[in-house]
Amino acid sequence: MTSTSGPTSVVDHREGRVSKVIRTLVAATLAICSLIPMANAEQKSPSATAPLIVESMYGPDLYRHYCATCHGRDGKGKGPAAAALKVPPPDLTVLARRRNGVFPGADVESNIRGGAALTAHGSEEMPVWGPIFYALDPSDAHVRARIASLVAHIASIQQP
Repeated sequence: MTSTSGPTSVVDHREGRVSKVIRTLVAATLAICSLIPMANAEQKSPSATAPLIVESMYGPDLYRHYCATCHGRDGKGKGPAAAALKVPPPDLTVLARRRNGVFPGADVESNIRGGAALTAHGSEEMPVWGPIFYALDPSDAHVRARIASLVAHIASIQQP
């Protein structure tokens, strides 16, 4: 006799939800990564398939790979996929200006990581990269390094 009630079914249900979230995040990553050749239009011969994760931990490399498709290479929100979004991506170069010259590093990190409501970021359409980074590379140190490098790069492109 097989029973589907009791503690086993609760654990299975939770694991199913976690699995569904990870599958959804990976699918979102694949969809966004398919747009990367457009963000890298200056390349003479784009690769047939873009890698899901870049080995580099350098902020500008990570930004170009994960953010430029929507926010644009210059961070002004005019990436090649921006027109397809319901809410335009924000201009990342004026975050400090909007806060009286203080770069909101903790808020930017929280938005990338997925710990804050993204409506403050401007849109719920932005992928929450923290869980995606974990799904692609479960190393906590690598995920933290990627997010810190992205935050540092965004801080470096602030305009007065």
